[in-house]
Amino acid sequence: MKKPIIVIMTSKDESDGISKKLAEALERVGTHNVAIVSDDKYGVVAKRSALDRLMDNGSEYQYLLERKDKGVIMDRLRVRKYSKRVNRIKNMLKRFRPQYILCLTPYAHHCAVEAKRKLKFDTQIIYMLQTFTMPKRGLDDITNVYIVENADVKAELVRAGIRSKDVMTRGLPYEIQGRAGEESIADAKQELGLPRAKTVFVNIRDGQELSKAFDLLLDQGGIASLVVYCENAKLRQALGSAAAQVPDVTVVFVQTAEKIDEYLSVCDLAITSYDTAIIYKCFRLGIPSIVYSRDEHAANDINYLVSHDLCLRAREDIEIVALEYKLLQTELAESIGRNGQKWVELNTLDNIANFLASYIAV
Repeated sequence: MKKPIIVIMTSKDESDGISKKLAEALERVGTHNVAIVSDDKYGVVAKRSALDRLMDNGSEYQYLLERKDKGVIMDRLRVRKYSKRVNRIKNMLKRFRPQYILCLTPYAHHCAVEAKRKLKFDTQIIYMLQTFTMPKRGLDDITNVYIVENADVKAELVRAGIRSKDVMTRGLPYEIQGRAGEESIADAKQELGLPRAKTVFVNIRDGQELSKAFDLLLDQGGIASLVVYCENAKLRQALGSAAAQVPDVTVVFVQTAEKIDEYLSVCDLAITSYDTAIIYKCFRLGIPSIVYSRDEHAANDINYLVSHDLCLRAREDIEIVALEYKLLQTELAESIGRNGQKWVELNTLDNIANFLASYIAV
């Protein structure tokens, strides 16, 4: 008998390749086949809509929060009854006939809701929110089920008029292999070209937000070795040149995103711009994180985590150094690490996959 199909809709801003990992977890359950559909399949390429043009100007989280997209979200744009995007989703439904659509990003969710509103199809939509607090936008009367990270987000959704039974608290689907014993970590550090001393993971990604802080970390001498991930090759080269001028500090650069977990799992502390996947993996590993961000859209999430003693926040470059010393030289790091592990102990990727596999549209 042919297995039913689940369609995962995602877009270019998804974190940690999570669509593929979720698909693999669902297929391990064995009850469904999974099709991943990214925005290169359903987005508009030749004649882009206003929303698609906005998508090219920054992170999708920002589009859905800024006033300039209000007309898009409220369907006030003058468009044909069926846009190219809607027609592509219509063809996707004909091809796969999915049991339901699982949306992993705000853009994917908006497009699925837009298509369902115009096509009036019966396929249900499940939206997995990738935030720790209630987003300012994203609610609608079409989404059937929300999967959220914590009970506070669920409570906010219920207050906003979503039925409690339609909001599932399942955590986030970010996994990482747990930390080994001290000797094993020391051996792993040696294999990765790191000394046995304290090691700090610095997640610069592709922006400039932490590049100035990197220079300050180099100035601290031998307090800790640095493991740096930076997507931007030009920026990574500049950081490497700066590190070469400070030979008493060991700096190792992670070359690909696929290698992040291997290096993060041997670190004692993470310094990161706002990155849900990195922060959640720190929880799982039981290591503290310092989150540095001036992005007002990320502020609610960061402040929420700080209020639950799950991370520290730095608002200025110089704060990072002070917080680094505080975490490496006091018991605060251990306390934050324990809080993180307790926060995620009941939330696993397999639990999410089992829920999704057993979900039956009614």
